[in-house]
Amino acid sequence: MPKMTGVQLAEAIAHEWPNMPVMLATGYAELPPGAGRNMPMLSKPFCLERLAEALAEVDAKGQGVVSE
Repeated sequence: MPKMTGVQLAEAIAHEWPNMPVMLATGYAELPPGAGRNMPMLSKPFCLERLAEALAEVDAKGQGVVSE
């Protein structure tokens, strides 16, 4: 995205709509310190089955951490 990172977008969404579940999908092994503030994360690459599982976990737990 030209004006912000995915983490910045996720944080803006979480700030504006705190009850909206947000999950990060990233190809980075680690994010910079403080980035994502414990948001659920899904590591790329992932298959559709893993995406479905992660979305179900986020839905069930709210903003809980998605396990790998």
